[in-house]
Amino acid sequence: MPQRHPSIDPIAHPRVAGLPPFDEHVPTEWCSDAPQATERMQKPFSDWIAWLVALAVLAFMAAFGFQAITWSLRGGWQWLWLLVGLPFFGIFSVSTVMFLVTTLRERRRVRVALENMSLERGEGFRADMPLDQRLRATVPPARDGERTAAPERIGVRLMQRAIRHDPDGHAVLVDECRDETVAHCEATDDAHGSRRVYAWTLRAGPAHEGATQWFITLHDAALPGGPPFLVAALRELPSG
Repeated sequence: MPQRHPSIDPIAHPRVAGLPPFDEHVPTEWCSDAPQATERMQKPFSDWIAWLVALAVLAFMAAFGFQAITWSLRGGWQWLWLLVGLPFFGIFSVSTVMFLVTTLRERRRVRVALENMSLERGEGFRADMPLDQRLRATVPPARDGERTAAPERIGVRLMQRAIRHDPDGHAVLVDECRDETVAHCEATDDAHGSRRVYAWTLRAGPAHEGATQWFITLHDAALPGGPPFLVAALRELPSG
């Protein structure tokens, strides 16, 4: 569910007055829209033992069918072995090949996703001071046929929304990127390694005059030109 924040209240923040209402988008879950990679399945030792036993059984039945066909070539009553050898050899030889091909081609997708996302944006923001923030999240559990992973990097942008005037004198609402960086997955907070922390520092420099709304956007680093998956407003404080 999206999280709400009091920083978008224009009454509490006079510099926001005069701007259209600001819509935050602060979800608690996210999944990358980038093309998903695949990888070979990692089987435990016990599964490999079971796989070898199954392969041995299939190969034995195919070999038995072939041997029965050779017995039938001796002539006489032994041609009856052909009734057993043909179906055994045909069915189990094909099954052995399919079993090998399926195992060698077996892959699983890698889904890049986060859940339980919590953005630490602090009590306020000064345009002329560094802004330190963190995003905490966990890696969602994997479903059948996949492995889940957290993104190694996320793009972060510090945005300023303000009203500008074009050459014709018309008022235009402009979103300007004042600073951007890339946040790396720095640490895990628990023994299981499922929690991820992304930390970054932004600094905008002197703010423009007039009504202003500051906010940050988080982007999938694998899709640099894609839309943000999180948009959070910032409470502007007087410059110190």
